[in-house]
Amino acid sequence: MSHSEVPAGAGVRKGSWRRRLAVGAAVFSGLCVLGVLGTLLMVMYWLHNPTESQKNCCWEQNVTPAWTANTMGFQVPETATDRRAGLHTNVQYDVALLAFTVSTAETDRFLQPLLREGAQMARNRHPEKQGYTRSDGFSHFGLPEPETFTEGMRITSVCPREAKSLESEALRLCAKIHAHEFQPGTTRIYLWAGSDAPLPKPPN
Repeated sequence: MSHSEVPAGAGVRKGSWRRRLAVGAAVFSGLCVLGVLGTLLMVMYWLHNPTESQKNCCWEQNVTPAWTANTMGFQVPETATDRRAGLHTNVQYDVALLAFTVSTAETDRFLQPLLREGAQMARNRHPEKQGYTRSDGFSHFGLPEPETFTEGMRITSVCPREAKSLESEALRLCAKIHAHEFQPGTTRIYLWAGSDAPLPKPPN
């Protein structure tokens, strides 16, 4: 057989091999994408539906409201009652939490120096369902998660030196703030601050 002659069907076999390779590559890529999406969905599910062991995991001992307020850089009103605090640590980030109750008038005096000029607190227009918990949330110390409330709820976030005030200068972490007037004239303030860098641990 001369070099110019090509066996019958050779082109078909060659094209078929390439098609099978392309199909195999596409299937493999699809499986990889599905695997990543499945992992993300599982992580999101665990964050929104933590198990009992996850709820109790990774909370530091000896955490006090005074220590937490100092770590976050907040000046808690002296009139505050029902003070609760926690420090949650994991390999990705640390979270400091602080909650307390004050009069609504005292709430405004506490919040105003922390807000940028002209900033307004938002309403919770997309609440979580009742019973919602998270592994690094306020339910750890017996409070409903603030994301579940709409009535009387105001939300904002603050960072150090955003406002021209001594209170803003004193902040050490960016924080999410929920202020919930759960009864007329009385508000519970929730402060949640996450940090990619490890936060200091309370003394034993």
